[in-house]
Amino acid sequence: MPKRARPCRATSAADLRAEFWRAPDEALLDRKTTAAGLGYTVGWLESAATHGGGPVLTKIGRSVRYRKADVLAWLKAHSRRIHSTAELNRRCGD
Repeated sequence: MPKRARPCRATSAADLRAEFWRAPDEALLDRKTTAAGLGYTVGWLESAATHGGGPVLTKIGRSVRYRKADVLAWLKAHSRRIHSTAELNRRCGD
């Protein structure tokens, strides 16, 4: 009798997010892990890869990987720190 394959346990978003943040900066991460780490969807990363505007990606054959250092650099360049949402309203009204 052939062995039955064990059902693959779905990895939760929290597990993927933790995997992203535990990984060394030079790690190459898949889209699911990268999306969870950033708080974006896999679909958004796919769209950004096609149309631009997302983190730098690395193609290895047919697979796509994101170097954690590149993702963190993109996050730093495309975010800003504010003290309160009132700052956003003042800047928009100027």
